[in-house]
Amino acid sequence: MTKRELLGNTIRSMLVIALFAFVFVLFRSLSGPSLTSQSEVAFDDVQIGETAMRRALGARVWVTRLSPAQRSQLAELSELVVNPNSGCALQSEVCVLSATTQRDGIDVVFSIAHPIQLASDIKWYGGFVDPTNGAVYDRLGRAYKTLRQVNRKDALEVLR
Repeated sequence: MTKRELLGNTIRSMLVIALFAFVFVLFRSLSGPSLTSQSEVAFDDVQIGETAMRRALGARVWVTRLSPAQRSQLAELSELVVNPNSGCALQSEVCVLSATTQRDGIDVVFSIAHPIQLASDIKWYGGFVDPTNGAVYDRLGRAYKTLRQVNRKDALEVLR
C-alpha cells in the first residue's frame, strides 16, 4: 500500500466517523430529553426562604426566593421604606437584585444581623447593606428610611 492510498483511507475513515457523529447529534436533538437542564423557573437552585449570590449574564446578582412568612414580614415594612412600590413586587416568586455598587470591586452585602445604621427598634428580617454609602435595603431591594430622613421629616413637620 502506498502512502497516497494510506492517506486516502485515513481521510475516508475520518469522514465516515464525522458523518456518524453528525447523525448521532441530529437524532439526539430530535428525540429524548435534553442533555442540559433547562428549567422553566430561573434560579431554581435557590431554596424557598433563601437569599444567595448568583451570576446572571456575567453580572453578580442577589437572588431571593421568598417564603410565605417572609412575604408577610416584608409587607409589615412598607412604612419603614422610602418607596414601598420600589424593588421587586411582594408577589414575585423570585427577586433578583444587582449586587454592584458605584465603586468597582465592591458588592452589596447580604446581612441577617441587624445593621448598625438602623435604630434597634426598627424591624429587620434580613436584607442588604451597601458598604460604600451605608444604604440599607430589605430583601425586595426597597431602601429603608435612615435616621437622618426620619428626623428631617419630623423637623419639617415641626416647622409647619
